[in-house]
Amino acid sequence: MPSQFLGLNTGLSGLSYFQSALNTTSHNISNANTEGYSRQQILASAANPVSYKQTYGMMGTGVKGESIERLRNEFYDNKYWKSNCKYHQYTAQYDNLSQLETYMNEMSGESGYTEWLSQLSQSLQDLADNPADNTTRITYTLTADSFTDVINELGTNFQLTQKSINDEIELAISEINSLAQQIYEMTQQIINVELKGGNANDLRDKRGVCIDTLSEYVDIDVEEKSIMYGVGTDAVPSNGETLCIRVNGVVLVDELEVNELMVVPRTQKINQTDVDGLVDIAWKCADGSAGEEFDVLHTEGKLRGLVDIRDGNNAENFKGTITGLTEGPGTATVTLDKAIHVNMLNIPSQGTITLAGREYLYDGWKAEYDEEGFLNNFTFQNMTMIDEKGVEVSALFPDKTLNNIAQFGDTNIVKGIPYYMARLNELVRTFSDYMNDLTTSGVDANGDAGLDMFTTPDPDGNDYSFIGSMEGAGTMTSVDSTYYQLTCLNWELNAAWKDDPNKVVVSYEDDIAQGNIEARPIIDKIIFGMTDPSMFTQGTVSQYMQSVSTTMAVDIAKADVFASNSDDIRYTIDSQRQSVSGVDTNEETANLTKFQNLYNLASQVISVLNEVYDKLINDTGR
Repeated sequence: MPSQFLGLNTGLSGLSYFQSALNTTSHNISNANTEGYSRQQILASAANPVSYKQTYGMMGTGVKGESIERLRNEFYDNKYWKSNCKYHQYTAQYDNLSQLETYMNEMSGESGYTEWLSQLSQSLQDLADNPADNTTRITYTLTADSFTDVINELGTNFQLTQKSINDEIELAISEINSLAQQIYEMTQQIINVELKGGNANDLRDKRGVCIDTLSEYVDIDVEEKSIMYGVGTDAVPSNGETLCIRVNGVVLVDELEVNELMVVPRTQKINQTDVDGLVDIAWKCADGSAGEEFDVLHTEGKLRGLVDIRDGNNAENFKGTITGLTEGPGTATVTLDKAIHVNMLNIPSQGTITLAGREYLYDGWKAEYDEEGFLNNFTFQNMTMIDEKGVEVSALFPDKTLNNIAQFGDTNIVKGIPYYMARLNELVRTFSDYMNDLTTSGVDANGDAGLDMFTTPDPDGNDYSFIGSMEGAGTMTSVDSTYYQLTCLNWELNAAWKDDPNKVVVSYEDDIAQGNIEARPIIDKIIFGMTDPSMFTQGTVSQYMQSVSTTMAVDIAKADVFASNSDDIRYTIDSQRQSVSGVDTNEETANLTKFQNLYNLASQVISVLNEVYDKLINDTGR
């Protein structure tokens, strides 16, 4: 037999439920513009009925609030995280390539390489008109020297950008670790609340914001599982859930631990013109040392975009097969997959090479070349390695090292700074080789043998002499006086030409011997060389530079299109996500009115029943 006050309790349950519904609606409205907030709703069910012990069955006892749940769709979350990391990857590529293009545009402007090439051509013409005049000679050398300065500045600016990107990578690693730690701490709080039967909606939203931000940097796989009570087939789910985030299949954070990433300074360069201080990325061991390398090229996100531009080599990195090994002192002979011309060689004279997946240090190399200057077989000398204690020791080669793969750095298909620096190195080497062949075939105004027009100082401060270098087939080393020593960073006009205008070569020996100081056959050939379409595969020196600029512009346009497409996809998915979890103020206003009316009705039920009970208790039996 139910209580006589059942109706009052039933009305009270409605009053309590609609009060909670009003509070939840108020909470939604208050957080309509809160980042990452998920709309909440109170779930209700009919309260347990009571039996009248009669044929007409059972009587309802009102409404019961089950829980306050946030509205969230995991499918949309996962799609958003995937599109978000792609968008930030292409944006990072676009932003940094645009910075490089700014330098290229400056070089093609009024004070850039286009202007100085034009002035160099004009000074050559002036010298051709007055080959014996010191003023025209000085003007010619000053203009040529300024052209080398322009290329030096361009290379330096590229290096500064590489350093800036490297700093961004270090900040990105710090941010990833910070986000992972925050996610871990919030997961512990969520588990603690939910295992006690509570509700952690707002904590979950805060954690979701951290996961959204984490997805900007790396491609993440997020998995949630219920915490089970019991074991085996007797296990039953609890109210709490664990969270696991993986990157490249490796756990970054779960309910038990945070696996941090760390930056590892490179002890040696990978590319000849890399800026000092670059870092690699590795998983951090429990003792704080560097563990397994983090494979950034097999993930997506801002971190990948930064590495692409900092290290991108268009898959042109040094690669070959290990054909010979010796230990104590260690040497390794590598036969290239594809022979490379010395003008395009950009490995460092001392650096790090990867043999069969393991890194080794070397302090020099020698290489065989053919009649056309193409290099094929390299022998790396005095090789060492870092042992498990972090100590540099003599190189030891496992049995499977021979006939395995050797390479410098990773094969990155993106055209990044190493690729464009290699193009600038090719420019200065090919241009210098062409011009030096002409100037060294003649004599100066004093009748002395002509010097190289373009060169660079050697370690002793004297200019390298490239006369007769690499004639026919032979062997060269990393310290020989070859065009390998020239880069876009150190390219200069011969110091002797700067100091003495009489060192400028315009004539052949026979002309000077005959006293024909107005002869200018070499200058005529140099003038032709400035417009010689056979100097580069791309054409003249000006056309070569234009091809570099065009390639960069195409890469930027491609990154921009990919970023725009990814942003559209990301926006569409986020709109779908917000359609589920976002707060619609119009809908909440309608809910506010609806729950207010229902609350008033529940109040009216209690008021009516109050009159009934008053009549029953106070007036019955008088």
